[in-house]
Amino acid sequence: MKTRVITSIFITAVLIAVLLLSETPVFSVSLSILAVIAAKEVLRVFELDKKYQLSVPAYIIAAVMPTLSYFMLRVFGLPEYKFIVALALVLFVFMIYLFVVAVFMKGKLEFESLSAAFVLVMYITCCFSALSVIRYIGTAGLFNIGMVFIGAWISDIFAYFSGRLFGKHKLIPEISPKKTVEGSIGAIVCTMLFMLLYGWIVSLTAELSVNYLVLAIAGPILSVVGQIGDLIASLVKRERGVKDYGTLLPGHGGIMDRFDSILTVSGATMIIVLLFAPFT
Repeated sequence: MKTRVITSIFITAVLIAVLLLSETPVFSVSLSILAVIAAKEVLRVFELDKKYQLSVPAYIIAAVMPTLSYFMLRVFGLPEYKFIVALALVLFVFMIYLFVVAVFMKGKLEFESLSAAFVLVMYITCCFSALSVIRYIGTAGLFNIGMVFIGAWISDIFAYFSGRLFGKHKLIPEISPKKTVEGSIGAIVCTMLFMLLYGWIVSLTAELSVNYLVLAIAGPILSVVGQIGDLIASLVKRERGVKDYGTLLPGHGGIMDRFDSILTVSGATMIIVLLFAPFT
């Protein structure tokens, strides 16, 4: 427990430092580093990290795209959709590359492995890139980032406490035995309330208008999406017979163990911010 707390304090301190420097490339470069580590972890779980014809291109894509978002959006001032198109193009090329590899290896590499490599790289790259895009959308980027951590970590905290206090019915015991229906509902309700509180704090501290209706709807959506991200990460670990994705963070496991819900929440938050702009 002590190790877990110390690691949590360290993660928080690093996160604050990176966010304070987020007007520079530090934020996106940090996301690229995390994306590469996460890609390494999941490819190792699927025993694909030693298949270098798959893993090396995956690492390159994971490293390039979050940082590229900074230069396209902040340095060159391009609209967000152009980066999204660029991301889709890169992933399409990667998919075709995997098909070519499968054909020329003449069946020596299972299509299941190819599918796993593509889905995992797409998931990690898109979601870490989404976190970078959120930061560089308009003038409220830093406040948009706050929505991600409320949707992921606040939801997780209140799912735990709600489950401990009121939990009687198991949610999906085959995947995550400790999660309860009551914990899930508590997380959804508390995330909505904290999202509204966050909006009120932003309205007091920044010269921004706040769309409380969007925040009230976003809270439950992000909580549910975050819980799904957590559950799918647990499902993969259970199917592959591993306890953690990695050992980089003592007491927490690997990057994927700590960022599982943040990744899915980042993607959903990017969509909400692009479509509805909760802070303007």
